[in-house]
Amino acid sequence: MMKRDKSNNKEYWRSLNQLADTPEFRELIKREFPERASEIDNSWSRRKFISLMGASIALAGMVSCRRPEEKIVPYVNAPEDVVPGIPQKYATTMPFLNSAYGIVVESHEGRPTKIEGNELHPSTRGASNSYAQAEILRLYDPDRSKILLESEVRKSWYDFVTYWRSARERYRANGGRGLAVLTEPFSSYSLSKQKGNFHQTYPQAQWFTYAPISDENIYKGIEIAAGEMYQPVYHFEKARVILSLDSDFLATESESISAAKGFAAGRHIGSENDKMNRLYVVESRLSLTGGMADHRLRLPSSQIGIFLAALIMELNAQGIKIPIDGVDGHFNGRIPTPWISAVANDLIKAGEEALVVAGRNQPPEVHALVLAVNDALGSIGGAISYRETTNSVVSNSQDYRRLMDSAERGDISTLIVLGSNPAYHTPAGMDVERILGNIPQTVHLGLYYDETAKLSQWHIPEAHFLESWGDARSVDGTLSVVQPLIEPLYQGKSSLELLNLIVTGRDDKGYDIVRANWNNRLGSGDFERRWQQILHDGIFEDSRSKKVSLRIDHRRVSDAVGENPFPTKAADAKNLEITFCPSSNIFDGRYANNGWLQELPDPVTKISWDNVAVISPKTASELDLENEDLVWLNYGNH
Repeated sequence: MMKRDKSNNKEYWRSLNQLADTPEFRELIKREFPERASEIDNSWSRRKFISLMGASIALAGMVSCRRPEEKIVPYVNAPEDVVPGIPQKYATTMPFLNSAYGIVVESHEGRPTKIEGNELHPSTRGASNSYAQAEILRLYDPDRSKILLESEVRKSWYDFVTYWRSARERYRANGGRGLAVLTEPFSSYSLSKQKGNFHQTYPQAQWFTYAPISDENIYKGIEIAAGEMYQPVYHFEKARVILSLDSDFLATESESISAAKGFAAGRHIGSENDKMNRLYVVESRLSLTGGMADHRLRLPSSQIGIFLAALIMELNAQGIKIPIDGVDGHFNGRIPTPWISAVANDLIKAGEEALVVAGRNQPPEVHALVLAVNDALGSIGGAISYRETTNSVVSNSQDYRRLMDSAERGDISTLIVLGSNPAYHTPAGMDVERILGNIPQTVHLGLYYDETAKLSQWHIPEAHFLESWGDARSVDGTLSVVQPLIEPLYQGKSSLELLNLIVTGRDDKGYDIVRANWNNRLGSGDFERRWQQILHDGIFEDSRSKKVSLRIDHRRVSDAVGENPFPTKAADAKNLEITFCPSSNIFDGRYANNGWLQELPDPVTKISWDNVAVISPKTASELDLENEDLVWLNYGNH
């Protein structure tokens, strides 16, 4: 047991007991086998013992390590393009609210393992983001909902189909009175057709769309200025001067993937004659975009409108006339005049290569003013364009409040919740548990047995987008197909399949629904060849939405600003302003169960697995706060 190094006569020991040469250690050395081993009956031969143990272990492994039961057919003649260990790649689409990210998914023997961007898709252009990468873990999340439930009792899909076909007859008879659907925003050709069929089948039913984080304010601002709701498309690669107003367009805003690609292209220098774009950022917190700024101005989020009013005054002074009345009354003199003057001068010089963007948290009036500024600079048609919102169903917070009011009055007898979680994301001040409790029947479709599922009479496991058929339009309207790479792991259903049952009463497969819709879209002539090409490429070429030429109604913008003036009182240590922003890791909380994203450090604070209140060192000093202090926030009278 003891080893001697003959070169220097040093001794080495395996343990401190050996060094101490205790009686216990000596007894251990003396008895090579465990205590009482000599008393064991050794009538069995070694051969017999090993053979019996081997069989037992094999049987145990068959029971405890078995994969989920699947009916499979072994290869008799293996396909030529399938080689074990060699991955295959398929194009599909990741729907994300009103966005659609074209992706290429790597698959090993029928199991998705890696996601990257599709170079042909305008929203990804070969890149991806952390949310897309984490969808692989979300697909295989063991906490996903696995069981269809009625009042917490296990049921089958056939049970729900039987229930709904009976309920459908009642709603068909009364025109859908008392029936309501709640969804998240989407831009899907097939879902929008189903929405139209829903209103046609149930003319008195209601449809609500809401998400706690959305581009609702952007669309409303465009509607104020242009009269209709249009989709902005930012071309950062064409922009020479960019002004970002509380917009983290490189990380947490919609279309951040293509924005980052375009911004990087504008900073690429191929020769000594090339020039980089210039980025001005005005924001309330340090963001990833603010960290990339050439010039950054700290300003409370509520003061962004004041800054924009001052910018319009300066542009007017420098010769760019923007006929918006009343902006001079908002300027309070706290904006640095040299800063404003330099920004206005650079924007004017850039002309159509100038771009002003505002974050989704800013009110509609700010976005209306931004559109008026871009129009005056000549940016529309250059660094920014606008397209029709084809097949887009956007969030509407006013409609959501109307849903809660209707439920509280008892006007809703059946609520169909498609992929949303109102019990979690309903704004503060609403007793959502009591309100949803007023609805006799709530049908919830979701990836998880979440807060809303627990309040619902029916809960149906939702199929992940990598398990289901569908389609989606990108920000410029390009159509693409959502095709699955794997059968639903837990027999889940997609929103498209459930909505089809709600409308028609038929239990159709997602593939048949999507294919039938696209057959109408493409036409019967040479459909199969074109369909296969779309599945291969991941996009339908030449399907972009129509570009529109905007005409700004400056009077409507002036009236909107007058009716909703920007607050002029600045925040201080005794009157703090709280800004809630999307998490770069878990977004609005939907990825809270994803360990990959929870462990991903925030790009600015480097914090992981936590949610913190970030304040400036100056404010912390005035409040006598130190890092990692626990802070209680009182909002208003609550």
